[in-house]
Amino acid sequence: MRVKKVDHVGIAVRDKGYAERFLTEILGGMKVIDESWVYGGQEFNWAYFLIGQQGMIELISSSDPDNFVNRFIDKRGEGLHHVTLQVEDLLEAVEYLESKGIRVVDVNTENPTWKEAYISPRDAFGVLIQLAEYDEADWAEQVTGAQQQE
Repeated sequence: MRVKKVDHVGIAVRDKGYAERFLTEILGGMKVIDESWVYGGQEFNWAYFLIGQQGMIELISSSDPDNFVNRFIDKRGEGLHHVTLQVEDLLEAVEYLESKGIRVVDVNTENPTWKEAYISPRDAFGVLIQLAEYDEADWAEQVTGAQQQE
């Protein structure tokens, strides 16, 4: 399995506005993507913030109290939700991990520009690890486009 880099850290928050102000006004981050998404029939918001030259933080939130994000916060509190690793080949990574007895869940290769899977927190010292295969040039274009709009 070839890990290319740590892509981002996902943080679950209740008050997205406060978290955004903290990342931009206090830490000097720049919002590069802000979208709503439906996962498992539940809508949530995710926003990426470029921190420094290469580091990114993703805020995940939902206004629905029954959403998976808020259930996570109710159980564990706000904070680290997941760490995302960019991999060279998602299916190869999944096969490798499973051959080592590591539980991989929610494998999704439907989107050709973002393929993902998760290592179960039970096998990763309580941390949800997202594996993602994506085109680096496509991602850089999205980030660059957002920077130019600022």
